[in-house]
Amino acid sequence: MVQIDTNVVFKNLKKHNGEAVAKLIRDNQLLDIPNIEHILEFAGNNPEDIKKLVPVLRSQYKIISASVYDTELEPLELLKRAGYDAFVVTNLEQQNSIKKYFRPDEELCTFRDKNRYKNNYMIHAVKLGADEIKPSETPERQDEYGTSVISIQIPKTGGTISIKNRYNHTVNNPDATFNNNPDNIIIGLTNSLQKFFGVQFNVSLVELPDNYRLVEDQLVKYNYEIYNIYFGPNYYFTGDKITKINTGYQVMMDCLILDEKEKEITSPIHDDTYDVFCKAFNGKAITRTTEKNEIIVTTNDGNRAVIKDGIIIELGLPHIKEIGDGFLDSNEQLTSLNLPNVETIGLDFLSYNEQLTSLKLPKVESIGDYFLERNKQLKSLNLPNVKTIGHDFLRENTRLISLNLPKVKEIDYNFLSENTRLISLNLPNVEIIGYNFLSYNKQLNSINLPKVKEIGSCFLRGNTQLTSLNLPNVKKISYDFLSKNEQLTSLSLPKVKIIWTTTPDQIPILDRFLECNNSLTTVNLPEKYKDLAKTLLTRNSKIKKIKNAIKQVTKRLQKLTNKQITEIKER
Repeated sequence: MVQIDTNVVFKNLKKHNGEAVAKLIRDNQLLDIPNIEHILEFAGNNPEDIKKLVPVLRSQYKIISASVYDTELEPLELLKRAGYDAFVVTNLEQQNSIKKYFRPDEELCTFRDKNRYKNNYMIHAVKLGADEIKPSETPERQDEYGTSVISIQIPKTGGTISIKNRYNHTVNNPDATFNNNPDNIIIGLTNSLQKFFGVQFNVSLVELPDNYRLVEDQLVKYNYEIYNIYFGPNYYFTGDKITKINTGYQVMMDCLILDEKEKEITSPIHDDTYDVFCKAFNGKAITRTTEKNEIIVTTNDGNRAVIKDGIIIELGLPHIKEIGDGFLDSNEQLTSLNLPNVETIGLDFLSYNEQLTSLKLPKVESIGDYFLERNKQLKSLNLPNVKTIGHDFLRENTRLISLNLPKVKEIDYNFLSENTRLISLNLPNVEIIGYNFLSYNKQLNSINLPKVKEIGSCFLRGNTQLTSLNLPNVKKISYDFLSKNEQLTSLSLPKVKIIWTTTPDQIPILDRFLECNNSLTTVNLPEKYKDLAKTLLTRNSKIKKIKNAIKQVTKRLQKLTNKQITEIKER
């Protein structure tokens, strides 16, 4: 048995991972693990991260564990016993066949990678009755919905395995469902997969912390996973191969590598973000400086990026005019972005970014779907020249308080849905509004929509502060209009012509129109909506006046008992 000199191991860890990490390993009596320096080479130097790895190190390398459970059953038979209808993916159509089970903002990047099935062994598995399983209001990676549709993917080079989740982007580490241990789905599946595909991969007996993968025998920290490629501070990996960059003249920028010597951007992924950075940096003289733990790179014509631990945290691209789909959509740490000359922006622009506090887009005219979805820090946004925007625009932006869109004419669905703090909104030229407009906003108290002609369902549902609303030209509204509004006292809809849904079943709006408005006292409607007047009086106890509706009906209903009103409504 080889004797391990723990003093030498401590010095090596101190040199590579830092003194705090070395002390942590020593204090937990793990210095005698063979090749511990190799195991932790790509684990980072943050002691809080390494502390989370201690149970893994102890279980995976310190304790002699039982051998992998052997079985003669093939993977599909085992998955069937676990309640899944599973199949081996052999072509692009099969690869993307499970897309129908994923919500639009949670689709796997697998579906956008035409070569995924060529480079990976893949099995898709769908729980029986998956169509009927609904997502939880408090999602967890291993809950019934999350695990009802999974994709097991193993690089053909071996080394690693990834089990994808139906909650993609919604839960932490969705690419590590069941801790990427097939035996957690059903005992024997690990061994069965290895024999069936003729490839080896390691699995952890203890759950790995978020943003860690087991690559062969190394615990590797990563910032991003894109198209099954994992990017760290100064390396990237796929399968069992870890590729280091040369930090002497190369800088990792999210999934991009800036090469100062060659004056170019390189990357294993060539997408729209790559194209933008190539235009900004290729062929330019580059200056690099370091301040504290941040790397600052600038070009001779003014492009600038600040990078920390391989992640872009500040960015300015003054000459870029067009940005395609998915621009930095995996980046969660960007705090400041300056794009003064951008005119068009594609889909998924910075979606899931959580730190952006400053954004300048003075010339942008067109913006695609999922723009800045789920940003948690941006407080104010001025887009003076934007004319068209896509759906899910600024959805779940919890801190935005002011938004200016003076030239926008049409708003798609889920506009600022679940924004809780907006107090100022300028939409003077909007004519069409899609469904779920500003639902559950808690702060907006006044909104002026002078040119709106058509409004989709769930308009301003659950708003708690709105006291003033101007809709002088609206002609068409849909169901769940202003339901559960707590403060609005007066509403005028003088030109409304269609109060109906546009769904195939044609459910009339009367069931939810202004339902449960606790303060509404006056409504102005065209005279033909006498039936609507009856409904309003029965469901809004404080309404005293319905202008332009048949006065005789109004007066008579006010004298009836609740029982009689119910009878009239039922008739």
